[in-house]
Amino acid sequence: MTALAIVVSGLLAGLLSQPDGVDLFGSTSVVSVVFFSGGGGVALAVTVASVLAMVVRRRRILAGLAISAAVVAGLTSRLMPSDLAEVLAGGVLLGCTAVWANGARTRQALLIASFLLGLLSVGAVEALQYPGVPRRYADYFTESDMGTPVIVPVLCVVVVLAVAWAARVEHHHDNPSTDRSIRAVGAILLISVGGLLLDIAFGHSVFQSEYGLTGRWYFGILVVPLLLAAAALLPGRGGIMVLAGTAVLITSTTTAGVGIDVSDGVWVLGLVAVTAISVAAGALIGVKWGRPFVGFTVLGVVCVTALLERPPLDNVHFVASLLIFPAAAAYLYVACTPATPTASTLGLAVPVAITVPMIVTYGWTAYTPLTSIDTSTISPSADLWLSTGAAVATVVLAGVGTRFLGRRPQQI
Repeated sequence: MTALAIVVSGLLAGLLSQPDGVDLFGSTSVVSVVFFSGGGGVALAVTVASVLAMVVRRRRILAGLAISAAVVAGLTSRLMPSDLAEVLAGGVLLGCTAVWANGARTRQALLIASFLLGLLSVGAVEALQYPGVPRRYADYFTESDMGTPVIVPVLCVVVVLAVAWAARVEHHHDNPSTDRSIRAVGAILLISVGGLLLDIAFGHSVFQSEYGLTGRWYFGILVVPLLLAAAALLPGRGGIMVLAGTAVLITSTTTAGVGIDVSDGVWVLGLVAVTAISVAAGALIGVKWGRPFVGFTVLGVVCVTALLERPPLDNVHFVASLLIFPAAAAYLYVACTPATPTASTLGLAVPVAITVPMIVTYGWTAYTPLTSIDTSTISPSADLWLSTGAAVATVVLAGVGTRFLGRRPQQI
């Protein structure tokens, strides 16, 4: 039953971890971007997930927190939709589920796969719920106008039942205490700040043109040093998973979406099914034959395919984005997950939470500001080569850092 609770909790956490709120007024102030674009909520959710995974050990407390989060998310989604409440509920679920999965390789793989599937399916769930509203317009509706897809409250009920039943029938001892050093706290804060920087950089890129960088997201690369520093701060080898999350996050910025009519539910469901199979296959291969170097290499290749922008070679990029990327992300996470408990459960909770601000567009919209670029002031080919080169370089750095951290003793 614990495995089922992990799967449904991870899936719900992924669906709740991408806020829909945007800055409707186009303000580029830090306060406006943080509070109206969802960035502040995401940063707080990452912190909550990390702290819970590091501090709380008692299974009954974890079950109570998970059930409370699911209840809050379900009631909020139906009565008074709130991005902040739902994102925080997702953070609580992620932190609690990370503790349940810690130390068991199969359970960790289930959490990673279900959470990634939830993240990658957010757009599809909304498209199925509102087939008459093109996704490009949905971003500009208020929460009360759009509401929450019905699958969210249904999944909340399933999570409550699964977690309650697992807590009732399984009586295992509490998880051992973990490292609570100032270094771990510093890593949490750096990752949260990194998520905020991503959000603020996007806000400036969309609404501000005085720097001549409108439509491009070059400032987003500033988050990479923060994530690398967080990986170095985590005790032992826990930082390896942070580096894996960094590679996944950066690779997602190079992926492409395939346009699908949101009113055609069969095609939408088909793409979700393909994504689920891809993620499951990557996680399974990672459990059976996990080699981090292979995962980083495949992600690097996915980044390079972004250079294939002209037909018919652009189909290679679409396949890499829709099939290879989900599988490679799941594979890398699982391959970097240790078979035995690390010095801190942050080795699982924090890096998975890094992917909360993932910029993956699976074609639910014709208006994708996160993946569209304005090439009026620079050569399109130069812009493409620069952005792709930066992504590949980041993936390479993450892979090299993994080899370095892998030589660390478990405790340092």
